[in-house]
Amino acid sequence: MKVRLMSIVLLILGIVTCTEAQMRIDPSKMNYLLNTKTNNILYRDTVYRGSREFRMLFERTGDPDLMHLYKRHQTSKIMSQVLTLAGTVAIVFGVSEISGGNNDQKTPGWLLVTGGFVTATYGGYLLLKSQQQLLQAVTVFNARHNTASLGIGISSSKLGLVYKF
Repeated sequence: MKVRLMSIVLLILGIVTCTEAQMRIDPSKMNYLLNTKTNNILYRDTVYRGSREFRMLFERTGDPDLMHLYKRHQTSKIMSQVLTLAGTVAIVFGVSEISGGNNDQKTPGWLLVTGGFVTATYGGYLLLKSQQQLLQAVTVFNARHNTASLGIGISSSKLGLVYKF
């Protein structure tokens, strides 16, 4: 019975991890791409990867709100990496302290493990916040800097229609 239940759970897990929904990409706007490598932006048939390319793209607009969101994204991302590393190191030292031979002094080890777990969890939270801040920057960019326009021009002998995106 357990083997049968386990195989059903593994089958469902395999189906869930293999399925992906398609994402609509609007060519006239900036799009945030959710990939295995985080933080990709597609804008005007160019994929921007990483903070250096984002900064150049956002600085071209001269929008202080975009730069503020970008800086918050960078701060959250860096703090996330630092806290996750510190939490992992604390867990390793705490486990080594707990598994040591002295049975009387296990409290510091448990405090290190608990503190490391909390710190690493908060680091993961900050990583999600950094992605949310980048997504907010993309939304602000699309709201303020989407320059799609339609123009009609009339001259003495010609009629023109121009679509600028």
